[in-house]
Amino acid sequence: MFIPESIRVHLPDEQFNLDSIGRSEASVLQFSDRILKIQKDCNVSANEYHMMRWLQGKLPVPEIIAADHVDGVRYLLMSRIPGRYLCDDTFLSDQHRLAELCAEGLQRLWAVDITDCPTRRTLDEKFREIEAGLRDGWITAEQADQPDTYGPNGFSSPAALFDWLVVHRPEEDLVLSHGDYCLPNVFADGQELTGFIDIGLSGVADKWIDIEKGLWSMWANTTGFFGGKQRPFDRQLLFNALGMQPDEDKLRYYSLLEELC
Repeated sequence: MFIPESIRVHLPDEQFNLDSIGRSEASVLQFSDRILKIQKDCNVSANEYHMMRWLQGKLPVPEIIAADHVDGVRYLLMSRIPGRYLCDDTFLSDQHRLAELCAEGLQRLWAVDITDCPTRRTLDEKFREIEAGLRDGWITAEQADQPDTYGPNGFSSPAALFDWLVVHRPEEDLVLSHGDYCLPNVFADGQELTGFIDIGLSGVADKWIDIEKGLWSMWANTTGFFGGKQRPFDRQLLFNALGMQPDEDKLRYYSLLEELC
C-alpha cells in the first residue's frame, strides 16, 4: 500500500488493523492512538479536512496529525477518538441509553455557533449537486436504498423525484449538521459521549437531516438489518430524549432526498 513520506514519518512502528465498520469506500488504518484515512480526492474528503480544522475546540473530533493528497488520493492522519462506536452491542442492548447518547450528540452539534462555518449543505447546495448528477447521468433509479422509491407505488424516475422535492421544499431549521449521523460515526465510553468521526458531509443544514439519518441507523442496527442480533426498535425513545415531537413530513422529505444525494 502506497503511503506518501509526508504521512509515513508520523506513523507509529506497530501493526495496524483495517477498519471494516460502516459503508465508506475509504481505507481506514487503525493504530493504537491514531487513524489513517485514505480515500479519493473529492469534495467530501476535502471538506472533512477543512471541517475537522474548523471544529477543533468546538466539538470532540479527531485532531489532524498530518494530511496530504497525491495522484488523486487524500491521506488524513488523525488522532483516535476514545471509546466505542454506538453500534457496539453494549449500546444496542440498552435502547434507552442509546437514544440518550444519540440525542446528546445531536444537541452538541446544534449548539455549535455556525456563523463562520466554512461549509453549507443546505437545500440550495444539494439541489445544485442533484441537478449536476441528473445531467451527467450518475444518479439512477438503481441506486435507491428503499425498494418503493420508484415504480408503481413511487416515482417514475429520479428526475420526477427531484421535481417533487423542489415543489415540496420545507422551511429549513439551520444548524451544524454532521451529514452522516449514523451509529458508527458517534463514539461513547461507558456513559459519556466521546466524539464524532467521518464528517466529510458536515456543514450548515437542516437539523432534521441528522434526525432522519440517526433514526434510520438506530433502526438498521437494532433490528439486524446489517446482521447480528435482532432487537425491538422504538423510534419514540429518541424524540423523548430530545424533548421533541416527530415531524413526519420532514422525516419523509429527507429520507427521499437521501435517495438522490
